[in-house]
Amino acid sequence: MLRRLLVEEEAQDIVEYALLSAIVGIAAILIWQGVVTTVGTSYTAADTAVQANSACTPDPGGGGC
Repeated sequence: MLRRLLVEEEAQDIVEYALLSAIVGIAAILIWQGVVTTVGTSYTAADTAVQANSACTPDPGGGGC
């Protein structure tokens, strides 16, 4: 039985595709975390620059400056 298990290769492609899918999934998660961090940093920098150059803060009720 052990000999047959080592010789037969019927499910080898399924295991290879499963491993490849796992690697692609892990890479996608790591890349996504980097994108989220970069976008958050860029947004914070842009917001800080706009707030520093603004003479007043708009009123949500429509009052203006």
